[in-house]
Amino acid sequence: MKSGAELFLGYYKGKYKKGELTEEQLSQMVTAGTISEDEKQYIMSGGSSGGDTADRQEFYDAVTKEVGIG
Repeated sequence: MKSGAELFLGYYKGKYKKGELTEEQLSQMVTAGTISEDEKQYIMSGGSSGGDTADRQEFYDAVTKEVGIG
């Protein structure tokens, strides 16, 4: 089973790959402390994000609600 962090990063990696998340938005997340620069680079690296989309969406919704960005 993937960890919460892996699901979180996988979700953003998929959104970036689909063009639903821009490099500028990722940079803003780094500035806000939501993700690290290394995580930003990982998200932008492409490739398969793996995991189940429904699980990732559920996790993303919970995290963004918790941190107040969703």
